[in-house]
Amino acid sequence: MKVAFTTLGCRTNQHDTAEMQVLLEKEGYSIVNSSETADIYVINTCTVTARSDYNSRLAVKKSLAINENATVVFTGCYAQLNPKDSAKMEGLDLVLGNADKLKIVEALKATLKKNSTQKQSGLAKVHMSDIHADREFQTLPVTQYQGRTKAFIKVQTGCDESCSFCTVVRARGSSASDSRENILDNVQHAIDGGYKEITLTGINLGTWGMDFRSQENFSSLVEDIADLNGNFRIRLSSINPMEIDDHLIELIAQHEKICPHLHIPLQSGDTAILSKMRRNYNADQYKHIARRAVDRIPSLGLGADVIVGFPSESEENFESTRRLIKELPFSYLHVFSYSPRSGTEAHNCKNNIKNIIKKERNLILSDLVKEKAHLFHKSFIGRKVTVLIEEHKQTNGSLKGHSEHYVPVRIDTDIALQNQLVTVLITEVQKNELVGCLEL
Repeated sequence: MKVAFTTLGCRTNQHDTAEMQVLLEKEGYSIVNSSETADIYVINTCTVTARSDYNSRLAVKKSLAINENATVVFTGCYAQLNPKDSAKMEGLDLVLGNADKLKIVEALKATLKKNSTQKQSGLAKVHMSDIHADREFQTLPVTQYQGRTKAFIKVQTGCDESCSFCTVVRARGSSASDSRENILDNVQHAIDGGYKEITLTGINLGTWGMDFRSQENFSSLVEDIADLNGNFRIRLSSINPMEIDDHLIELIAQHEKICPHLHIPLQSGDTAILSKMRRNYNADQYKHIARRAVDRIPSLGLGADVIVGFPSESEENFESTRRLIKELPFSYLHVFSYSPRSGTEAHNCKNNIKNIIKKERNLILSDLVKEKAHLFHKSFIGRKVTVLIEEHKQTNGSLKGHSEHYVPVRIDTDIALQNQLVTVLITEVQKNELVGCLEL
């Protein structure tokens, strides 16, 4: 039987998808692209915003539009937080919790046997364990990832923070870390499989090891991975500011295998709003950590998440955020308009901001970071960067990939170099990407 996956949201979800694919392939299922006709569609959902919810539901409709008779599995964070509502969704057959993703084979077999009964009842089967129960970290080696050039290694899951706007704790449970030995084995497995970029992922990545009896720190894990043999580079996914220590900054600055790229969630540049968000840092602390990283790491690619229109955000609060962003050399931002999430503390907050004001503030920050990104991109003209080739465009004979700084790069050549790390001399900037030529 053919199985197609649609993955929404974070890089941890991408790793979860890869694990489920491994399990299904071992059982003889064939994995196909989400746009192809399949017998089974698995939707790995996200619920970080109302838009994420909508896209998760839309993925079901798109799958059934391809094959209306397919079996559809709904898993991930949207499914975890809304199992009963999800079960009522037309066309769904199985709702699978985050803690049950590695049980997909057994759950799917049972669903396929009872499929006709469930269809008649109008309700999908819900397979949902308690995400908050004590559990050991579970993962398994993965040989195939979507895109086939980057390996996403999950080292941690869950979160012990209590941000007032976030559903992650309810969707993923408390923080749990994989063992150092298992992570190193999984990374080596990916390197041996030919992957040139290893992305370390987690729901609260920098807290890896803090749940161990004798606490370990994330930077020591990164160092061990960087010291492995092989032709590869390491990229860190999103890491909160208070988990970035001096050792990690020095590693990124000095170790050639670690990408000079940090995605440090900001959310707001105003201390009063950060306090209402229950973030564990203030604006000055964020600025200090980001500036320390920028000053020490040459040409650091610096990204962040920002929320505009949080309840009670005044013009003065917003101006503090705009000013902080202007002061720091961000190379990109993910700007979100605040979206109330049911079950969160902020959901019941008063003084909600009008949508038109959210849109205005979103646009102001988006325009600001476009200027900053352009300046950052221009700084590479005449310089050499290392690019992982991710895509070969047959129509115009170009290669596409990202530099170590997480900047999109295009090379106009017919040479087939997918999944290779190549040196590129940057010659110009076009729109949102660098353009260069191969250094052979």
